Amino acid sequence: MKNYDVMVAGCGPAGICAAIQAGRMGAKTLLVEKNGIAGGTITAAGIAVPGLFDAFGEQLISGIGWELVAETLRAEGRELPDFSREMVDALWRYQVDINPFIFACIAEKALLECGVEIAYHTMLGKVVEFSDMWQVTLCAKDGLYDIAAAMLIDCTGDGNLTKLAGYQVMADTVCQPGSANVVLDGIDYEKIDRKALAAAFIQAEKAGMIHYKDLGWFRHLVEKGSFLFLERGGTNGNHIGFINAADSPQKSAMECAAHASVLRAYKFLKQQKGLEKISIRSFAPECGVRESRRICGEYIMTKEDYLSGRSFDDALCYSFYYVDIHDMEKGLILEDITPGTRPQVPRRIMIPQGASKLMAAGRIVSSDRPANSCLRIQASCMATGQAAGANVVCALRNHCPVADAPLDEVRAVLRQHGAIVPENQER
Repeated sequence: MKNYDVMVAGCGPAGICAAIQAGRMGAKTLLVEKNGIAGGTITAAGIAVPGLFDAFGEQLISGIGWELVAETLRAEGRELPDFSREMVDALWRYQVDINPFIFACIAEKALLECGVEIAYHTMLGKVVEFSDMWQVTLCAKDGLYDIAAAMLIDCTGDGNLTKLAGYQVMADTVCQPGSANVVLDGIDYEKIDRKALAAAFIQAEKAGMIHYKDLGWFRHLVEKGSFLFLERGGTNGNHIGFINAADSPQKSAMECAAHASVLRAYKFLKQQKGLEKISIRSFAPECGVRESRRICGEYIMTKEDYLSGRSFDDALCYSFYYVDIHDMEKGLILEDITPGTRPQVPRRIMIPQGASKLMAAGRIVSSDRPANSCLRIQASCMATGQAAGANVVCALRNHCPVADAPLDEVRAVLRQHGAIVPENQER
C-alpha cells in the first residue's frame, strides 16, 4: 500500500491548485480524478471562463490559479486583462475566456513538475479514518486498491470525499439547474427571423417537441424568439433542472436529461430559416453542475458575511462575485455587491465540522445558498484550493489538526507562492 502526505480528490480548478501547492511544498501528493483530463468544469463541462480575479480596479485573487490562466493566455498569444479596468455592468462579462485544452495541458505540466502523482480514470471507493492517517480504497480500471494518506482534501465539487469519510454534508431541497454545453456551427444570423422563431417555438412546445429551458433561461424571452442557447452558440444557454447530481444515479439522470434537451433544441433549430445548416461542432462530455452538496463546516458563511465584506481572523483568501442563483421557474435571482467590497474566505468554512485531517475546497465550502452562489465561481475555487493545500501541509509540519495550523505560517506560504491574503482582523 502506497503512502502519501496528501491525497486530493478532484482535478478541477480547486483540486489543481490544492495539489500544486502541496507538491511545491515538498509533500508527497496524489491527485485522484474520475476523468482523463485536468480542469473539471473548465474542460469536462465546457465552461472555460475562469473569474473573477479582480474587483473594481484591483486584483484580489492571484497565486497558482492566476499563474495557470495567465500562462494559458500567453500560450494563445493573447494579452492579459487589465485589472485596473472599471466594472460598469454585469460581472460575468469580466471572466477570462481561455482555451480549455491548453489550460488542461499547462495545469497537468505544472502538477507533474512539482512531483504530484496523477491518478486519472480513478474514483473513490471507501474512506476509513485512523488516528494518524487515512486509508482510502480507490477504484481504477483494473480494480480496487488501497492507499494511505496523512491528509485529505475534498475538491470533488459534490462533497463525495467528505461524505465517504463520515462527515456531515448539506444540500438544498431543489438545487440550481445545470447547463449542457455544445459548440454550434453553421448559423446564418442575418437570415434569422425572430418573429418566425417565436411562432415556431410556441407551436412546437404545444406539440411537446421542445421546452423553453432547452433554448434559454426565461420564458418571456424565448417566446419572443430570443434564444440564449442560440445567441451564445450553445454554451451556457439552457437549464437542466430538478436533479441533485451529487451521486452517480442522479448525475446519470442529469446527463440523460441534458442529452435529450440538446437533441430537442438541435432538431427544432435545424428546421428554422437561417439554421438549416446548423451543426454541433463539439460538445462537453459532462453537464455543467452549479450546485449539489456542501460540507457542514466549522462555520457556515452567510450572504450577509459575503456581501458586507466581513473580515475574519482566519481569512486565507478573497472571493468576488454577486449573488447569482439559477432557478428553473424564476430564471435568475441576482443581488449586487457594493463597489469596493472585498469578500474574505475564512479557513473555518473549509473544514468539515470535527475534522482534524480533512479539508474541502471549491464550490463545496460551508456556506448558505446565496453565499455559495458567489463562492462557487472558478477563480474563488482556485483560491480556496491553494489555501487548503498550504494549510494541510503546514498542519503536517506542525503535527497538529488542520484547524490549528499556525495562520502566520500558512499565510506566509501562500504569499510566497503568489497568493493575495487578507490581513484584516475579524470584526
